[in-house]
Amino acid sequence: MILNRIRKKQLDYTWPGFVDALSSLLMVIIFVLMIFVISQFFISQKMSGQDEALIKLKNNLTELSELLSLERDTTTELTTQLAVLEEKFSVIKEDLIKERAITKQYEEEIQGTKNIISLNENEINKLKIALEEKIKNSNKLKNEVSDLENKVNQKSIKIQNKDKFLRANKEEINKLISTTLNLKNKLTQLQTLLSAYKAKDKKENVKTLNLGKDVNSALARRVEELEKFKSDFFGRVRELIKGRKEIRVVGDRFVFQSEVLFSLGSDELGTEGQLEMKRLAATLMEIEESLPTDIDWILQIEGHTDSLPVKAGQTYRDNWELSTKRALSVLRYLIKQGIEPSRLSASGYGSFQPIDVNNTKSARMKNRRIEMKITQNTKIK
Repeated sequence: MILNRIRKKQLDYTWPGFVDALSSLLMVIIFVLMIFVISQFFISQKMSGQDEALIKLKNNLTELSELLSLERDTTTELTTQLAVLEEKFSVIKEDLIKERAITKQYEEEIQGTKNIISLNENEINKLKIALEEKIKNSNKLKNEVSDLENKVNQKSIKIQNKDKFLRANKEEINKLISTTLNLKNKLTQLQTLLSAYKAKDKKENVKTLNLGKDVNSALARRVEELEKFKSDFFGRVRELIKGRKEIRVVGDRFVFQSEVLFSLGSDELGTEGQLEMKRLAATLMEIEESLPTDIDWILQIEGHTDSLPVKAGQTYRDNWELSTKRALSVLRYLIKQGIEPSRLSASGYGSFQPIDVNNTKSARMKNRRIEMKITQNTKIK
C-alpha cells in the first residue's frame, strides 16, 4: 500500500530509488529475521533448560508430595497427640487449680502452725524456767538424800547394837527356859506330893491347903514366865516384819489382805502371795532355831471372805469352802517351804467374822483376809 501511494505521488521517480528502497526494506527484513533466529535460538536453549528444570521440578514435586503425605500422617498423629495433650492439659489445669487451693489451705495451716509454734516457744521458755527451778530443788533433794543416808548409816549402827542386845536377850531367854524346865520338874514333883496329901486324913486338911497355895504360887510364876517368853517371842516377830505394808499386826495376829495373796475369786496362791509366804516361812524357821525343842507352838491360819455370794461356775460352793481352801493353800505352801506340818493348822470362817460390818467396797476389801496367829499348842499330852 505504501508503494502504491508512492507510485501515485511520485510517478516520476526513477528505478534506482526504488531499488534502494527495496534493498533497505530487505535489509530490515533480514535484520529482523536474524534477530528472530537468534531469539529463537536463545529461546530454544532456554526452553531446553526449562524442560530439565521442569523435570527436576516434577521430581521435586513427587518428593514433596511424598513428604506431604508423610507430613499429613505426622500431622494426623500430632493432631491426635495434641488432642490427648489438650485433655491432659485440661486435667493438669484442674489439678493445678486444686493444688493451688490445697496450697492455699496448707499455707493457712502453716501460718496457724507457726502461731502455735510461737505459743509453744513461750511455753518452752516457761518450762525451761520451771526445769531450772526443779533442778535447784533436785539439788536440794540430793543434799537431803545424802543427809538421810548418813542417818540411815547411823540407824544401821543402832540396829547392829540392837542385834547385840537381842543376842544377849536370847541368852537370857535360854537361861530362863532352863530355869523354867527346872521349875516344871519341881512342879511335877509337887503335884505328885499333892496327890499323896489329898489321900491323907481330914485332920491334915489345913496343911494340904497351905501346900496347894504353894503349888498355885509356883504355877502362877510358871505362867508368868511363859507369858514373858511369849511376849518376847511375838516382839521378835513384830521386829522382823516391821515396815511391811502388806502385813498388819493386830494384837498377836498377822493379817494379810486376800488381794496380796490371791487373785479375785481364786483359791490358789498367786506369784506375789508365794513370795510373801516364802518370807514368812523364812522368818518362822529363823525364830524356831532359837527356841528350845520343848516349847510347843502352832501357827493358826484362818481364812475370811466378804459377804458377796459365790458366782456361778466357781470350783467352790460357798464362802465357807472358799475361805477354807485359801487357808489350806497357805498351809500347804508353808509345808513346801520347810515348816513342820505339826506346827500348822487351817480353818475357814466364811463371811461370819467381819472386821467392818458396812456394806461398802472398802469394808468388803478389809473383810477379805488371811489371819495368822502363833500360839501354844493346846493338845492334851
